[in-house]
Amino acid sequence: MSLNESCGVYGIYVEDGEALPYLYWGLLAQNHRGHQSHGFAALSDGIRLYRELGMIPALSGEELKTLMESLPGRLGIGNVRYTTSGSVDRESLRRNAMPVLERGSRRSIALSFNGNIVNMGELRSSLGLPEGLSDAHALNRLLLRALEEESSIQEAVKLCMDQVEGAYSTVCLIDDGTLLAFRDPLGIKPLCHGCGEGIKAFSSESVGLDINGLDYCGEVSPGELLWIEEGSLHRERVRHSGRRAFCAFEFAYFARPDSLFNDRYVYEARVQFGMNLAERFDDIASRCDIVISLPETANDAAYGFHIASGLPWEMATRRHRYVTQRAFISKAEERELILSRKVNILGRKIRGKRLAVIDDSIVRGDTTRSVVRRLRAAGAREIHLFITYPQIIGPCFYGIDMATYGELIGAWRTPEEIAEEIGADSVNYQPIDDYVKATGLSRDELCLGCVTRRYPTPMADEMAREMWERLRSSEREGGRIYEG
Repeated sequence: MSLNESCGVYGIYVEDGEALPYLYWGLLAQNHRGHQSHGFAALSDGIRLYRELGMIPALSGEELKTLMESLPGRLGIGNVRYTTSGSVDRESLRRNAMPVLERGSRRSIALSFNGNIVNMGELRSSLGLPEGLSDAHALNRLLLRALEEESSIQEAVKLCMDQVEGAYSTVCLIDDGTLLAFRDPLGIKPLCHGCGEGIKAFSSESVGLDINGLDYCGEVSPGELLWIEEGSLHRERVRHSGRRAFCAFEFAYFARPDSLFNDRYVYEARVQFGMNLAERFDDIASRCDIVISLPETANDAAYGFHIASGLPWEMATRRHRYVTQRAFISKAEERELILSRKVNILGRKIRGKRLAVIDDSIVRGDTTRSVVRRLRAAGAREIHLFITYPQIIGPCFYGIDMATYGELIGAWRTPEEIAEEIGADSVNYQPIDDYVKATGLSRDELCLGCVTRRYPTPMADEMAREMWERLRSSEREGGRIYEG
């Protein structure tokens, strides 16, 4: 599967030192969250920006020192980005790389966020935002306008939460020396904070704290604002929705297995996913000879499946570590070539075997179809797919690049029809209730819109219904409907 999340964010205050090295390492640990662009902003004599296309590269000590000299300061924010709104040509990617900087008559703000704004069309109109600028620009402009009108930080952020529908885990740097972080009222995207001696940090995932030797201090709560002024940390819940709706897909695919969500390592949930599958579909598992996984997000689940089923786990698929290209190019034959080069299949280990193949999800089906074809060619006798994430039947409006029903293989097919479509002997999805229980959260604490077609925000719910009705009446969906 080649599926992408929108972003990873980082913010840092260093009492005695430079922010840039912490930003660099904190985001390098989160390169998996966005490969199209990266950037940093630091405050010294005003806000300075550095933004570039591609993932954060491995820098030598001398290169990092040079970058640090161009971005001095104790305060900084950064971002790794994958776009889920707007164009993907190089000019657009460069223009919308984050952090984005908005200059007002009295203040300037740099902003980095992870998520997607659902009511972007109406915001673009009310803010006078030019076409081609992303939702990050809209959020930043809205925040700046509120602050320019003498609002307090708390009032400005509350205004954003009142007027913006969607997912947004956000870090901002204001040119008066204030660093702030806030999360949408449902807490759809992850955001945590940590500390060390004289250091305070915000990160999409806890691995961004770990790599810098910082202590994990907990999650930023849904609707909560944390800000640092003159080295002191303040926090206030500025909007309370009465529930949370954390993205359920983070547990299956996006997050690193060594990150903490809800005070639990992600890999622990993934191991349980695999155990659930083996127990739920024991009749099919008992017909298999070996367990294999599609690396790397399915490895922990394969281990759990192995434990519960007693089947030997063969590491018969390996990812080529330095093949980083993404299969989003337009030509189907080129896409399949990239997919085939990303995963190496150890044919001698699977020849003549009945396989239990563990994968994290099936979205469009391209990658799965390609892998099944290669497993057949390598001599697999039977191929039974066990999928940790429940069947995806609806689009995402909150920052995952599956925006339409038409691109989802599971939107109107049964598991049996999907198996026939991709060439597998069976496709076995984890039931929603089993998945939810393994996360340690309750069903009403998760966003499950893509597997239930019921969304936690009203406009997204209405958009999903409208798109579905268009399809049922043989009309086109119209692409990313939230872009207005």
